[in-house]
Amino acid sequence: MMSENPLISVVIPVYNVEKYLQQCVDSVLEQTYEHLEIILVDDGSTDSSGEMCDRMATLDDRIRVVHKRNAGLGMARNSGLDVASGQYVMFLDSDDFVDSRMVEELYAQLRKTGADTSYCGYNEYYGEGKVNPRPAAYDNRTFRGTDIINHVLLEMIASKPEVSMEALLSMSVWHALYSMDLIRGYQIRFPSEREFISEDIIFDIAYLQRASCITYIAEPLHFYRYTNSASLTHSFDDRFLERQKSQYVRMDEDLKAICSSDTYRDRLDRYFLGRVRHFIGMVIAYGRTHKEYDAHEEVRHIIADTEVRKVIARYPYRCNPFQLRMMNMCIAHRWVWAAMALVSLKQLKRNRRF
Repeated sequence: MMSENPLISVVIPVYNVEKYLQQCVDSVLEQTYEHLEIILVDDGSTDSSGEMCDRMATLDDRIRVVHKRNAGLGMARNSGLDVASGQYVMFLDSDDFVDSRMVEELYAQLRKTGADTSYCGYNEYYGEGKVNPRPAAYDNRTFRGTDIINHVLLEMIASKPEVSMEALLSMSVWHALYSMDLIRGYQIRFPSEREFISEDIIFDIAYLQRASCITYIAEPLHFYRYTNSASLTHSFDDRFLERQKSQYVRMDEDLKAICSSDTYRDRLDRYFLGRVRHFIGMVIAYGRTHKEYDAHEEVRHIIADTEVRKVIARYPYRCNPFQLRMMNMCIAHRWVWAAMALVSLKQLKRNRRF
């Protein structure tokens, strides 16, 4: 029997976010659903973030603070899970914030459907008055059994080759309410993002294969901040491709254990090639501000990588929509300048959003 008012844990990893932390925590304190346990995990911050956490804890007894040595986002989330006592858990990055109704709406959907997990949409936040709503693709939809794998997990990884959208669903864990019974029972934890590019999808695979019922509401209730240039996801990483290759191997192993290769291979390959294109974009952007950096040579190296060659040779990119097909064709034929030009045009278009 589902409780009417269960304790819900909110795990917030904190690292050098003194500029954004107050807004993040305030957005949780202002939730219309009040029976919360707010766990601030100070991941070895070197600014005033750790002191801010301690000060906030003296003002509201729902706040708990964990101080630890820096080990990255995934490990900080795990430290939060280790001490969480709620029946459900929500993850929130400390430079983001949430709508005051987010917990209430997600839990109401759980009660309505009997699900163990609920998701909502999110907003891309570029600054005051600059918000791009991203409602979830499903609204008031519920999935059970193998439909969780086919219509949720695989749609988080990537779309089929012929579909224009890269992925129907976000793989990020910060727009959901998860069952702590599942997490505790199967000892589900995050890997380190120092090993893999995205610790979220590794968690998703481990969690969703064990979930019995998943539900969605479309409303965007989370605000993902795009203006924090110091964030890990917005920083240049010259090991990006190597970490992505390690993640590809891990995802392949984990997916192989729950479904046939024919079911997921094209999606996984599309995801990998998308990350390759993303890295090319990172290289180009870095080259613009670091004139001594040979972006052309690095892109040539990326396209010539053995794993990239293997994936692009197998992937049916000729089925892709036109723009994606052209980009993947550049990778397939090792057209470095053409690939750089297409990525640059896409960056220019994205930067003109507002």
